[in-house]
Amino acid sequence: MADLVSQLDAALDLRLVAHFYQKLHGRNPAGIWQAPGAVPLLSDNGGSVATATEWGAIVAVEPRDGDTVELRSLSRLAERASVDFASYSPGRGVASGPDWAVEPLAVVWAFRESGYSLGGAAITVQTDLPRGSGPAVPVAAACATGLALRDLCGLEISDTDLIDLVSDGLHAFSVAVAASGLVAASLLLGGGEALACDSRGGSLDRLTLELRDAGLRLLIVDTRVRRHLGEGDFAAMTRIDAGGRSLPDQAGALLRAGDVRGLGPLLTAAHDVLRHAGWSSPEQDLVVAAVLEAGALGARMVIEETGLPVIALVPIEQVGAVRSAVAHAFRWWGRPPPRSLSTATARRARRVA
Repeated sequence: MADLVSQLDAALDLRLVAHFYQKLHGRNPAGIWQAPGAVPLLSDNGGSVATATEWGAIVAVEPRDGDTVELRSLSRLAERASVDFASYSPGRGVASGPDWAVEPLAVVWAFRESGYSLGGAAITVQTDLPRGSGPAVPVAAACATGLALRDLCGLEISDTDLIDLVSDGLHAFSVAVAASGLVAASLLLGGGEALACDSRGGSLDRLTLELRDAGLRLLIVDTRVRRHLGEGDFAAMTRIDAGGRSLPDQAGALLRAGDVRGLGPLLTAAHDVLRHAGWSSPEQDLVVAAVLEAGALGARMVIEETGLPVIALVPIEQVGAVRSAVAHAFRWWGRPPPRSLSTATARRARRVA
């Protein structure tokens, strides 16, 4: 790989990853890959509509001889994970290791468990946002690792099979946020797209979601609430029954008709169902109420492992007012204001160096 650090026209985050890899290992990685985080717009028992974001993960990877995988993280430079896959399996070593290392290790394990011949590797991970903040950066780290392994080992693996491999590895290691629809969205989507996933029939349907053209932004609000939820809890929260036609099916029909704004009421309907079922937190309910009053078209709670964020569909001219309304509501409540990010685009999963 060419010296990315000296390429001044390269994105800063890519140059930083290359720089720290050189500092940690004394040489360039074999390659660098990125993947976007993803958010579930709507989901029920078996179906989902998700979209990718502009925030995600980058991995720098170099193959090694033997069975040892060494992992480092740019956000946690003092920590290091080193795993001998000759004796590694789900439930062994994960609990005592750093949380950021679980997803790359799960993907390496899934490849090996499926019979692909892999040696060791050095993997350095960089994520844009904290875990639990909304855009599912653990999924992005897993997807970027999957792309790297497929490319470096020259494996003939289709995108569909790669989605299954990454999803299987994450589920085996109890990564609760690892819905297959989010994995598929991270691996397949770029800006202006959404993905309808029907796990019952195994279908993936790419949909147009041109937020920018519609004058809209997707606002992701990190309430900063962290609560431990298991994989069973996460699965239960996706089983939204709003009565009649499923919300993902309704969302798919709206997007095929070009009605992006129509997603708003569906988001709110999903939140109302979860709130009445007792799944939402007071902080999420407060955010949803505040953004709707300030002009959002719709909003719903999201579960991301330990995080309890909210996503909202907001006209671009109302983004400032919506953010101010949320901050004011939390100050009135005596809480620090949440972190919020707005987006209308996404990065694409790919090799970048």
